[in-house]
Amino acid sequence: MKKLKILAITCSLVTLAMVVPAVAGKGKVVAQESSQAVESQGWKEFHSVAGKCTLKFPSQPEHISEKMSVPEEGYELKYDAYVSTQDKKSIYMLLIAEYPPFVDQSLAQVSLEGFLNGILANNPNNQLLYADLLLVDGQQALDFFIRTGGVYFKGRAIMVKNQLYLLAMECEVQSYNEGSYNYFVSSFKFGS
Repeated sequence: MKKLKILAITCSLVTLAMVVPAVAGKGKVVAQESSQAVESQGWKEFHSVAGKCTLKFPSQPEHISEKMSVPEEGYELKYDAYVSTQDKKSIYMLLIAEYPPFVDQSLAQVSLEGFLNGILANNPNNQLLYADLLLVDGQQALDFFIRTGGVYFKGRAIMVKNQLYLLAMECEVQSYNEGSYNYFVSSFKFGS
């Protein structure tokens, strides 16, 4: 039961972090770019002290740090969110949620699947395009791609002990850029 409550809280955090609306321009679908072309566009390396990780954002990210009290369980859930926009068309986000130390690392895959199911259940219009389990630096992770009407939400969730790392991009369908997303996700490294 505690695990389900933790997943529900995580889904709430994702919803909070996605409050910034994606404002996209009209016109043709953005052509896919290679990671090399994206690199030359001035992405900035960012070091998260809270998450002990590095990641490149298209612009300097804004930082939000909050603690959510979970009185019925007797603990506080801490999270840090870093949000950056690219040409007012795409939003990139790193969310680091720190759970109490009793979260069981052996249940990482179940936690990630529950996390995704929570996102999908949050809005009946959410359509899962794909989801894949993988390892990132030896840690359980989940890649996913969701469409809600004319908006894409694509991300990677990584569970490390009692921390959830969510790397995500949100944009309107016509502004989707696979090269930028791949560059963002592949720039993530543990240790800062």
